[in-house]
Amino acid sequence: MKKLALLLCCLVLGLGSGWAAVTGTTNPNLFNDYVNWCQFGCAGNQFATPQSFSSILNGVTGEVGLVGTLQGFYNLKQGSSWNGNFATGMGLIYNGAAFRNTPTQIATTFDVGLYGAGAWIQSNFYGPFTASIELFDSSYQSLGLFTTGGVSNGNPGTALFIGALDTVPDVWAAQFDVIDQFGDHDFAIGTLGVSTTPEPGTLLLVVPSALGLAGVLRRRFKGVL
Repeated sequence: MKKLALLLCCLVLGLGSGWAAVTGTTNPNLFNDYVNWCQFGCAGNQFATPQSFSSILNGVTGEVGLVGTLQGFYNLKQGSSWNGNFATGMGLIYNGAAFRNTPTQIATTFDVGLYGAGAWIQSNFYGPFTASIELFDSSYQSLGLFTTGGVSNGNPGTALFIGALDTVPDVWAAQFDVIDQFGDHDFAIGTLGVSTTPEPGTLLLVVPSALGLAGVLRRRFKGVL
């Protein structure tokens, strides 16, 4: 919780001046480890900010939550409580913007410096959206911001991946955001990719499969929790 609070403080104070050689990417294969959000159960439950996590392969630890709020995020799953573009069975972190959660940015902080991070991402409403990822160093100064466009629909396995990489292991936090065609920041992220090596990884991130069905509310992807 202290890490996410410090990240928010730095953003508010405008301490985002430490830009480095960060490169944006939409290729998940450049990340050699991943975080499966179903470690929280993927039962559609709400969790308080922050929650601790660990990666599957290298045991990278950190925290995830909503930036600058004690409101909880929702741990959903594509195909049961979310019916959108993520791979079937993928665990999700949903910001709960439809339930008036604010601020809405989703952040991850790490207990070790990494070379980069990224995640599958999509807006809650159908249609085009703009996604962004911003990386931060150990002092929570911005290393760089990458944005790219995507489209939300009901076609599983086609979600946008957005990530960013640095040339040195100075990435201690990543912040994700989405603006949809209505100006809303209502979104979820899927499996988190992290890079622990200086060279691009060759691992194809494996995502869980299984389970089906989901309710669509007002052409949104989430079900009624």
